[in-house]
Amino acid sequence: MRRVQRFLRILPLTASFPLLACGSTDEPAALPDAPRCEIALPAPPDERLAPDGTVLRDALGRIVFLRGVNAGGRSKFAPFVPFDFASTEAGFQESLDRYLDRAAAWGVSALRVPFVWAAVEPTPGTDDEIFLARYDALLDGAWKRRIWTIVDFHQDIYSDVYCGDGFPGWTLPFPTPEPHHDCPDWFVRYSQDEDVKAAFDKFWTDEHGARTAFRALWERIAARHATRPGVLGYEPINEPHQGTADLKTWEQTVLTPFYTEMAALLRAKDPTALVFFDATGTDAIGASTYLDKPEGEGLVFAPHWYDSIALFGGTPAPSNAATYLSKWADKGREWNMPVLIGESGVPRHLETAGEYVTAVYDAMDDNALHFTYWEYSDSKETWNAEDLSLIDDEGQEATAITSVVARPYPRAVAGEAPSFRYDAAARRFALAYDAPTENGVTEIIVPERNYPAGYRVELSNGCVDATHPGVLLVRPSAGATRVELSVHPR
Repeated sequence: MRRVQRFLRILPLTASFPLLACGSTDEPAALPDAPRCEIALPAPPDERLAPDGTVLRDALGRIVFLRGVNAGGRSKFAPFVPFDFASTEAGFQESLDRYLDRAAAWGVSALRVPFVWAAVEPTPGTDDEIFLARYDALLDGAWKRRIWTIVDFHQDIYSDVYCGDGFPGWTLPFPTPEPHHDCPDWFVRYSQDEDVKAAFDKFWTDEHGARTAFRALWERIAARHATRPGVLGYEPINEPHQGTADLKTWEQTVLTPFYTEMAALLRAKDPTALVFFDATGTDAIGASTYLDKPEGEGLVFAPHWYDSIALFGGTPAPSNAATYLSKWADKGREWNMPVLIGESGVPRHLETAGEYVTAVYDAMDDNALHFTYWEYSDSKETWNAEDLSLIDDEGQEATAITSVVARPYPRAVAGEAPSFRYDAAARRFALAYDAPTENGVTEIIVPERNYPAGYRVELSNGCVDATHPGVLLVRPSAGATRVELSVHPR
């Protein structure tokens, strides 16, 4: 990773390489047009990924980059799926296919798929098999489109009885109000609602058995998906909260051991699963945490980052993305583990949304971070009046943002020390990496919508196959030690 950073720092000064500094208008140095050849789409013997220091590798040893979306805010309330559908099995399948086809057209390689405990186990001891079957169908449908999935237990302010989502009301030992999701200021309840804080206090101490039931829930979830193709792993809890405890003390003495405990539990049920662990919602604003590194195998740090100016209707500085996301990348290097930014996004009505989200993606690329954008729902009804979805309530794309989400990136690199850049204005993508000793195949996602008239490829050596929809395959020449390529619109 440090080699990548050094390379990016000297990149604008390197006249012989075709990459551009972000926002540059200079023409890149030309490489030869790439010869075309026939390359089979690689088929790893196992679809799972494994951490190798700060990178993720597939079963072919290639370095993988995850670029995806969250599926989505609409999953937080009944019927707990990220899209509207007609109330028949055929209606559900039709809406599911439409939902996933659109995500696939953006070129995403990953879906972070929220579920709420209240949907799985609405009454203690009885799981809702209708919901679970729908959730299974979403996971399976994603992998049919070569989209990996992350199973995410999602909560906000503990439960829908407090105008949030997550834990079922029966985990609370005291009377609760009716569930609802009509609170645009829901997040203030973390600090202002004593009942919310008390609920978390009782969960962490397991005073009334909620944490014991939570462990049993995750044992069932992990066992259910242990052999499901395309499932990368599990995120034990979204944006955990400390209740009334001191944040620093709680993160170090409660939350860190909790993640160690959950990693052991999940890997016992699913030994090759990744375990994605999140920081708190407060940590997401400043991109800093008091967490210590948990113990365990297969760990991926999965914090969030939101620009508070954007969330409250202001105009954020695009440069903030580079500043804050590099801090999370530094934490990954400190802990020597991969980092997935599980959430970042802006209200779709923001006038500068396209410029801002472009800066976010540029920072993800420059820091070699994995990313799932928040969020993608296709529904007329929203959760707590949020407008963060890539789709509006009429089913139309927020094109200023989706045109950024649908951008080229390397899905899997058969080589070492990869670095890449995308000039959104010129629609030019460039990638460089050290070639392997054997001629492995690199996959580059090239969304067709970005290149309606097609594209051409320049390559330092080797050949390419652009016949697979949305994917460019690259194979270096025998004996090559370095690969440099660029993609240009026709």
